[in-house]
Amino acid sequence: MSDVSMVGMIDSSLMRISKRSWSGPYDGCLTDSTPQTYNLLNAEEGQPALFDPHYILILDCRSAEQYKESHVVTARAAVTVIHPELGCLIGSLELQKFSIILLYAEEGSSPVGSVKARKDSPELQRCFFQLSALGMDPVILLGGFSAFSTLYPFLCTPRMVLLETERHTLTIYPSEILEGALYQGSVAQASDYHIIKNLHITHVVNATANYPNAFPNMLCYLSLHLSDDSQQDLVEALPLASRFINMVLSAEPAGRVLVHCSLGRSRSSALTLAFLMEHRHWSLLHALRWLKERRACTAPNINFLCQLLSYEEQLFGSRLTSLEDIRR
Repeated sequence: MSDVSMVGMIDSSLMRISKRSWSGPYDGCLTDSTPQTYNLLNAEEGQPALFDPHYILILDCRSAEQYKESHVVTARAAVTVIHPELGCLIGSLELQKFSIILLYAEEGSSPVGSVKARKDSPELQRCFFQLSALGMDPVILLGGFSAFSTLYPFLCTPRMVLLETERHTLTIYPSEILEGALYQGSVAQASDYHIIKNLHITHVVNATANYPNAFPNMLCYLSLHLSDDSQQDLVEALPLASRFINMVLSAEPAGRVLVHCSLGRSRSSALTLAFLMEHRHWSLLHALRWLKERRACTAPNINFLCQLLSYEEQLFGSRLTSLEDIRR
C-alpha cells in the first residue's frame, strides 16, 4: 500500500475571514502574524481567494521609494487610498466590499497609538485611525514588511498587481500548517519546482492514487496511493504518514514536509490531522480547528472522518471528539 523512496533532496473561502482567526494583543486592534498573512494570500476555496479583487486590500504605509523597490504582492501604496490631505480616496461602500484590510509599515510591533508607534510609523497610524473612523476594522501586520519579506521574499515584488487579469497570473502556494515545517496543498503545487524551491521542501507525502512523484531525484517521498472514496481504508496510511512527518520534523537539521493529494482537501487533510493528533497530542476536534484556520478548504470525506475518530480512540484510549462536533 505504501512506498517510501529516499532519493535525495534539494536546498532549501473566498470565505469571509472571521475575526476569531486573528490575534489581538492591543486594545481594539487586530494584528496579523507573518504566517497568517502568508496563508491569507494563498487561501483557496473553489478558486484562489487572491483572484478576487475584493478579497483583501493591502496598504503599504512606507515611503514611495520603499514601495517601488518591493512590496507585498497586490499591495497598494497607502497614499493612493488614504491621502494625508484629501482623506480617503475610496468610498465607504467600496471599502466595505473588502473582506480584509491589511496595513503594514517597514517594521514594528508597538501598540497602535503608543508614543513609539506614532514615532516609528506615523503613516500607518494615520491610515489605521482614518479607516477606523469610517467604520472599518483594519488589521496590522506584526513585524511589518521587514519580517514578512525575510520569511516570504517570493511573495514580495516591485510590480503593481491590481487588475483581476494580473491576479490570475499569481502563483498560489500550499498552506503553511506549522511555520517553516509542514505544508499542505495540491498535486499542481507539488509539481511546481519554484514552489518546492521557494519553500525549501525536502520531503513529500503523496496521497494521490494516480499522480507520480514529481521530483524523484531531488526529494524524499512517501507514496500512499489513496483514493478519495467511501471504501478507502486508512488503517496503514495514518500511522505511516504521521511517523514519516514526525521523523522529518524531528531530525537534525529538520526538513520541511509537503503533504498533498489532488486538490489538497480530503486525503491530505486526513494525513495531516493524524500527525497533529499523534505528535501534538491534540484531539481530532482541536486538530481540525487548527487545520481549518490555516487551510479553509480542508474537507476530509465522511469515511476519513470516521476513521480519524477511531484513530483518536486508539491514540488516547477513549474518544474525545464526536462526529457531530466535526460535521458542524
